[in-house]
Amino acid sequence: MLDVMTLHLTATDLSRTVLRAAPSVLLELGAAGQRLFEAAVPDHLTAWRARTCAAVRPQMRPYLDLCRLPWWFPDFLTPPSLGSDLTAALDEVSATPTATLEAELRPRIEAGDLPARVGALAAGEPVARQRLRAAMVAFHEVAVAPYWETITAAVHADRAVRGNTMVDAGIERVLRNLSPYLYWKPCGERYELSYECGFANEIGLAPAGRGVTLVPSYLVPRPCVLDDPSGPLVLAYPIRPTRRELTSGQPLADLLGRTRAAVLGAIAGGPSTSQVARTVGISVASASQHTSTLRQAGLITTQRAGPAVLHTLTPLGEHLLRAGRGS
Repeated sequence: MLDVMTLHLTATDLSRTVLRAAPSVLLELGAAGQRLFEAAVPDHLTAWRARTCAAVRPQMRPYLDLCRLPWWFPDFLTPPSLGSDLTAALDEVSATPTATLEAELRPRIEAGDLPARVGALAAGEPVARQRLRAAMVAFHEVAVAPYWETITAAVHADRAVRGNTMVDAGIERVLRNLSPYLYWKPCGERYELSYECGFANEIGLAPAGRGVTLVPSYLVPRPCVLDDPSGPLVLAYPIRPTRRELTSGQPLADLLGRTRAAVLGAIAGGPSTSQVARTVGISVASASQHTSTLRQAGLITTQRAGPAVLHTLTPLGEHLLRAGRGS
């Protein structure tokens, strides 16, 4: 029987609960690595895993060595910022203190969960750090980068649904229906949000007023918690995919161009120009130019909300996005 992780939430925690607007690149990357070691994956990931496994190369081993355990993943590989920019995220990983590497990796090596060759990384050796970064970049190129537009669009769609629920029915309804893997239970003036895990005895975490940051993920197989004492508690949860198969969306990129296709895919749930820029990894000026072109083509609409400029897909834009991805 699996053990249970329980989040003990107060009304203050609920009032400070927010929903991330974009996927975390390192969270998706780690989930992609773990998916390769699973006995089976959902139907919509079967073809993706076959393609990814065929593209795996020896240089990716320093990273995949750390992805082999189904119920454990090193915290230092998913730093608290959980951003969408790969280079910035890798810089955070590269700056991990040696003491942290030792504390996270050495017990797993000694227990036989990780191969002995991981010891060089646990010791913080510069060459091992460089190899890990190169492995992450190489694996990202085959497992995540070709599918990033699809992943981002699906996460945005999920967030839009949750956002509407929050407005219409409140955060409690959002948490109650967040995932079939999560169990919501009011307990007087406190609330419990639980999920089954397999890495420890029954444990509980209390944000104690820090709130919760909800991070929707396409590839994460089950909920997971990242607890940074200096900030909100982070709960990543698997979204319900709206398509049968994870594909690259290359036809849309061929039609519009890679960057403009990415901008179109990022516009779901009413993001601002700056949010689009962060998601796609371009400047605000560039994002503004692309959204202007898409608006003139009738694929998006734009409206001002205070200082922000918000964009939404038109029915034509939605149809093109779905058709370009074969959904």
